[in-house]
Amino acid sequence: RQTLRGAARMLTESGEAPDELRRRVTSPNGTTQAAIETFQAGGFEALVARAIPAATVRGGELSAAND
Repeated sequence: RQTLRGAARMLTESGEAPDELRRRVTSPNGTTQAAIETFQAGGFEALVARAIPAATVRGGELSAAND
């Protein structure tokens, strides 16, 4: 939890792009780099890009149903 809080704080307070922050803390050829490459090869970024609008639409539908 503390790692997640720290990462969120760095992201919101540094003003730097998320990919730059990630690059600075990821060891080249390390375990995190291997995981990131696997996510990228599997289309994770595209999946997230489709999931966020889908969740937004569904949230609007649920909100409208409660009005």
